[in-house]
Amino acid sequence: MKFYLQMGHGMQAMCKELSAAWGGSTVILSPQNIYPTNKLLPFAESMRKVNGTVLFDPQLYAPRNYQKNLQKHDYWPQSDFTSIELGDCHDLLLKLAAINATIRSEAFILPSSIINRIDYRWGKVQGSIANNARKVASGQLLLLTVALGKEVLSDDSQVESIIQYAKNWDVEGVYIVSEHPERHYLVNKPIWMTNLLSLVAGIKRLGKEVIVGYANHQMLPLALAKCDAIAAGNFLNVRWFQPEHFETTDGDDPSRRTTWYYCPQALSEFKLTYLDVAWRAGILEKIAMPKQMKNEYSRVLFGGAMPSSTNYKEGNSFKHYLHCLRIQSEVVSKSTYTDTRNFQFAQLETAARILNGLHNERIKGQERDFGEICDVNEAAIHIFDKEFGFAMEQEW
Repeated sequence: MKFYLQMGHGMQAMCKELSAAWGGSTVILSPQNIYPTNKLLPFAESMRKVNGTVLFDPQLYAPRNYQKNLQKHDYWPQSDFTSIELGDCHDLLLKLAAINATIRSEAFILPSSIINRIDYRWGKVQGSIANNARKVASGQLLLLTVALGKEVLSDDSQVESIIQYAKNWDVEGVYIVSEHPERHYLVNKPIWMTNLLSLVAGIKRLGKEVIVGYANHQMLPLALAKCDAIAAGNFLNVRWFQPEHFETTDGDDPSRRTTWYYCPQALSEFKLTYLDVAWRAGILEKIAMPKQMKNEYSRVLFGGAMPSSTNYKEGNSFKHYLHCLRIQSEVVSKSTYTDTRNFQFAQLETAARILNGLHNERIKGQERDFGEICDVNEAAIHIFDKEFGFAMEQEW
């Protein structure tokens, strides 16, 4: 499973640095963070200089809402929202096709609004967007956005409806973004996670590519569904799809008050104050990243000094997280479905064991602790395996 960078606030330089360090990376460009439109090409060219490639997410999730940066783009509609919401968006698609051609994107991500209930009208609108795009895309590969409200993935009948509609979409792939239930960064509902796995697997079995945007490390089991790529970024609003992020409100600036460290083997993030506890208890090495994930961004934390006294800054935290998640994404897919499933269970068991030991020392990740989420993902994988395991094994 590939790993893409989901561009967020302050990520332009980071994307280029990471792509250079990794020998190349795909970035999903955010028009909210690169504006006006004529600045997209220079950034795309700068990414190509470090072996990078780009996709462009038009972020038309809520076109009626005011978002101060999105409004600065030439393609952004100023009126006639009803026609766009009904899939009658020929002029908009012409403008977006031109942008994608200019920046030489890997594929054309088609716009779509957030949906809270899958129905016939939505399926018809999605099909209309795809058909109109095919007429103007000039041979570009098409990825149709499926933007889901927080309750959709709690209902397996809605998931099945999406898959049935997807059979008729004239596109090469799908770009899925989904709001989390109950506004949690880490989703604590096994059925939600199971349904995301089922949705990805169902669309993959139609022969279409699937990219899941605004993801985080909880989505690593998507490799079981043959997901092509997940994408994540720096702040939580690019690791977790939040519709309000596409509307300008007072107090919009991201918080920079806390710096976190991601422990990949525990699938958890910890504040530096809790790394200090581990340092004082003499068990800091249990939280250090595995050898294959060692990187310059977090090395300073494990040089012998108390972690909070080091020069570990927010930017280091973001780059460390993305570096580790990229490696985890690339190694999670194995040669068979069974091996991939067993690897997932082993990873979760290891994380649970490490966290039990850390919790005994009162070292916790608080809202980013994976302790209870290990059970969530195990349950989701177990259900998915019972329902899809045989078919996935045969088609792997």
